[in-house]
Amino acid sequence: MCGGQLRGPNGVITSPNYPVQYDNNANCTWVITATDISKKFPPQGPHSHFQDPLFLFTLQTRLDDSGCCPLLQNPSVVHCRLGDAPAVVQVIKLTFEDFDLERGYDTLTVGDGEVVGDQKTIFHVLSGTTTPDLVVSTSHQMWLNFKTDDTSGSLGFKVSYEEIDQGSCGDPGIPAYGKREGTGFRHGDRLYFECLPAFELVGKKNITCQKNNQWSAKKPSCVCKLLNVCTHA
Repeated sequence: MCGGQLRGPNGVITSPNYPVQYDNNANCTWVITATDISKKFPPQGPHSHFQDPLFLFTLQTRLDDSGCCPLLQNPSVVHCRLGDAPAVVQVIKLTFEDFDLERGYDTLTVGDGEVVGDQKTIFHVLSGTTTPDLVVSTSHQMWLNFKTDDTSGSLGFKVSYEEIDQGSCGDPGIPAYGKREGTGFRHGDRLYFECLPAFELVGKKNITCQKNNQWSAKKPSCVCKLLNVCTHA
């Protein structure tokens, strides 16, 4: 399928004809929207503003560190009790399973929100054969635009998406022949990587989940530095 409006909580997107070669002159756009943009905020009555998803989305950015509402200028509009669970906005995580595009000519652009093509919202313009790292949106929507030229193409891509809580960068995984310390994937959490004996770490030894929902660096990889040992391992 070439493009469409998609809703969570999860699903799979592939290039047209995947895993067979995609078409020339393709221009496909997908917009993914979280099915439930706010969770874990208890209703405060039948006529409460807390039942309005758009209000929850706006209010979420005003919560203090304790998870409760700060004092607002008009206390009659919002009432917050100590211990109320905060609104948790759902964002979109992309995980690439396969990626093979004609380098420099065919591209997959990934952006935040629903305004397709807005230069300010673009995360990545992807091309070539290197499988990208996971991508996490900062809002409850994400868009993908796949464009190809009029010459021969490649096998295309397969990417899965799922909803996760805002404030998380998602699980980046563990490199093959490596191990990881750290179990948190939320803002400020740090992961540490090392490789098994006979393998050398390529990339950063530690990465941090940043406030833009992206890891500070790609997950490292482990490459063999002693070919004979690795071959017979």
